[in-house]
Amino acid sequence: MVVAPDSFKGSLSAKGVGEAMKRGIHTVFPSAKVEVLPMADGGEGTVDALLYANNGKIEEVEVHGPMMERVMAKYGVFEKDGVQYAVIECAESTGLTLVPYEMRNPMIANSFGFGEVICDALRKGYRHLIVTLGGSATNDGGVGMLQALGWKFYNSAGDLISPFEGNGLIHIVDFSVEDVLPALLECTISIASDVMNPFYGENGAAFIFGPQKGANAEQVIELDDHLRRFSDLVKAKLGVDLQGIRGAGAAGGLGGAFAGCLGAKMKSGAELVLNFTGADEKIRGADLVFTGEGSLDSQSMFGKVPVGVAKLAKEHGVSVIGVAGRMDEDTKPLNEYLDAVFSIQTQCRSLEDAMRSDVTKKQIEVTVEQVCRVLGINN
Repeated sequence: MVVAPDSFKGSLSAKGVGEAMKRGIHTVFPSAKVEVLPMADGGEGTVDALLYANNGKIEEVEVHGPMMERVMAKYGVFEKDGVQYAVIECAESTGLTLVPYEMRNPMIANSFGFGEVICDALRKGYRHLIVTLGGSATNDGGVGMLQALGWKFYNSAGDLISPFEGNGLIHIVDFSVEDVLPALLECTISIASDVMNPFYGENGAAFIFGPQKGANAEQVIELDDHLRRFSDLVKAKLGVDLQGIRGAGAAGGLGGAFAGCLGAKMKSGAELVLNFTGADEKIRGADLVFTGEGSLDSQSMFGKVPVGVAKLAKEHGVSVIGVAGRMDEDTKPLNEYLDAVFSIQTQCRSLEDAMRSDVTKKQIEVTVEQVCRVLGINN
């Protein structure tokens, strides 16, 4: 059997979920071979999933945080099919959780530290990068990140804009790429993101994500205008239409900076993790697959782990069962992909109690055990 769950966010890591599933299986089928394959969708847990599957390791580097404070950022490195990869999570250097609630301000925050982590990976010889864009505190269109990589931005007075001035996007009227790090030309960059928002506009980076990063209504409009102007400038100078790139609005416009300015390829986070963890080969030979996440609902149809795992399982004719902390009452959409879905809730609890990791572990174990007992009866 293969267990390939996402994390139950805020409660239990994907690895923890997988181990609980494994215990439930072994209670009924003690001799069963169970492969634990932690999954992720390009957000939280992606680095852990890739390193777990490929025996990777962690690198650390001190960089600037979103408010230009010093922070220690981690990123993962691993080898796959003879190729060395670095997987870099935006949230480690540029994350919203790095900024106290009362200090969140996308008019100041920038993504310079994210670029510094990339520089460290390049210095250490990595040329195949995977970047994840979830949880950013910034709405700078990726300008800070580009500054760290050698891009030069200028204000209306012709002066060079420093990352220490805050959100450089606000002041840009021109830029130069003459001093961009040469190593970038040797790189392939994959973006693990399922955000489809455009760079600017009513569904763009500022309007959709700005408020959660601390922007008020007036600031959202101002940021959107600056993103529009930067997009026009990039189109005029480089011939690249940032607004035309699906997902360019991810992480405050970092999606556009990577895809449009650095030539990165936008990929489904869940599919990327499935590919890099060897899930196809492992699921192909399985008798049964368990998967799951914190909530199995209508959003699970759009790039989430359980449906991605289920689609892969169906390609090989393998049955797949989903478990979750909660699930929609209408399971028809889910059952198009998953043979059966189960909630792990065994009694009424407060949300706080239900989210406790020890409770989640036990309930996953019990639920999977009961499913296996039914399977045992049928066998």
